Amino acid sequence: MGLPPLSLFINASLLTGVTFFSSFAFAADKSSAELVDAVNGTRDTVSREAGKKAKLRNHAKGFCTSGSFVPNPKLQNTFAIPFFKQAEIPITARFSLGGRNLHASDKSVGRFMSLKIDGDKESLNFVTTNSPIFFASNLEEFFNFQTKVKQGAEGKQWLVDNQPNAKAFFDFIKTLPPSASFANSRYFGVNSFLFSANNGDVKPGRWSFEPVDGVVNLSQTQLEKLPNNFLKDELLTRIQQKPAAWDLYIQLAEPSDEINDPTVLWPETRQRLLVGQVLIDGSRDNESTTMLCDRGIFNPVLLPKGIKPSADPILNARTPAYIESFIRRQ
Repeated sequence: MGLPPLSLFINASLLTGVTFFSSFAFAADKSSAELVDAVNGTRDTVSREAGKKAKLRNHAKGFCTSGSFVPNPKLQNTFAIPFFKQAEIPITARFSLGGRNLHASDKSVGRFMSLKIDGDKESLNFVTTNSPIFFASNLEEFFNFQTKVKQGAEGKQWLVDNQPNAKAFFDFIKTLPPSASFANSRYFGVNSFLFSANNGDVKPGRWSFEPVDGVVNLSQTQLEKLPNNFLKDELLTRIQQKPAAWDLYIQLAEPSDEINDPTVLWPETRQRLLVGQVLIDGSRDNESTTMLCDRGIFNPVLLPKGIKPSADPILNARTPAYIESFIRRQ
């Protein structure tokens, strides 16, 4: 079974509020095509065409699996989000590493989890990372980062010297040990969203996922004994025994918090509300939705009633760039 025709995919994107040509909204900054070129390292016509043939993409090394989401009924005491009134909602999940290398080593520190939670009438997608800090506050910084890191040590030094947000990100990554499993990683939605409260207020917040089995990291000695490809087998073997589980929270901002800049961390003392629990058990891995999930996109602004995107430029550039990348891979 193949993917729907591209025209249907584009139409679906339009219907869900994602303007296909929304790169024009930030054309004065960086267009979708420029952002994808920066991520792919395709800065000219020759490399761009080669990239299309190779179907270049970020997070190239990854796999899909499935499970369910169980909402917390008590959330309805605070938020007016009908989507979370359902008892249990199917999930399609993709776990991945960063970068374009299909053969990247699992011994790196980056862990990424993307989710599609498809309810009766609405859907909610997540694109998350195990770092709470993002490396760019705007599209110019994002473009510079993706371009310079591909230049090796010299490019990285340029970022350290010229982009404080990139330096802060590098400094944090140095302190982040590799986790023993995708299931033992925390995941963060670094962008902010606007949540509708029952009293009519709009409350900004960010998503975070806490592993029910706790964070488990690897020592250097443990890491050296593992093969380069251990994460997929570990998770798929684990969920044959019991589901991998995360508690999903919304961390609420205070009026003084910066909500449109993903490089700014909020204090850990900020209130968190339990949204529900993600359970990954592989129960629908034989269904086409799961088997084909590698070939689609996860749309972080595909949101149910009661949740809206913030004005964060990084968030609002994601989906047009994802669609641009999708088209190039066809």
